[in-house]
Amino acid sequence: MQILNYVTTALNENLFCIGIFLNLRKAFDVCSHEKLKKMGISGTAYDWFNNNLLGRTQRVDINRCLSDARELSISVLQGSILGPILFLCYINDFWKCTTLFSVLFADDTTCLAKGKTVLQLIEEENSELKKIANWFRANKMAVNTAKTKFIIFRTRGKVINNADCNLVFNGNELGMPEYQSLIFQIERKYNEGNVTSFKLLGVLFDEYLSFDEHISGLCKKLSKSLFCINRIKKIS
Repeated sequence: MQILNYVTTALNENLFCIGIFLNLRKAFDVCSHEKLKKMGISGTAYDWFNNNLLGRTQRVDINRCLSDARELSISVLQGSILGPILFLCYINDFWKCTTLFSVLFADDTTCLAKGKTVLQLIEEENSELKKIANWFRANKMAVNTAKTKFIIFRTRGKVINNADCNLVFNGNELGMPEYQSLIFQIERKYNEGNVTSFKLLGVLFDEYLSFDEHISGLCKKLSKSLFCINRIKKIS
């Protein structure tokens, strides 16, 4: 709802809005336990969390051949009750590293900005993405650039020059020499592209915010379900 409200406000103001959908690589596996202390958690509460996280080991099984056990000094348990809470604690200060409007839901991170021209927005977001990349580097996290996408939301009739849509994820450290191998092009989802929408938390977003694909997909699922129900309704 926050993403939807931000985008619709931009469109109502006759502005462009760029949404970047960041995909984190093995997000739960790299959470440092030291972050709890930095957040100010201490005493009995810290000991309780620490007792839950420490002393865990991991082994790898390849063709029934087990490796030696290795103790885990990082990570939180994915699928556990505490896992999502601890992960949210770990990334809770993400918004401080960027001026982009940030929406976090577990390891799904969305960054948004709005403006009058696409070129201005792209320049702004490229600069902010560099800050975001440094935050991830500092927190020992990695972005899966192959699965990271962006959409330029616009009203129908607003023209976009595709040459201006050069959004990149620059993994180089600020103030250090740049290596081209750490700069990745981010794929854009748009109506003339191979894939016209992006699925976020089960909702398909398209550049016109029409939800045509989402509604169409939902109708197909309902049709299949209703067909199955219709076939079995007379079976006692």
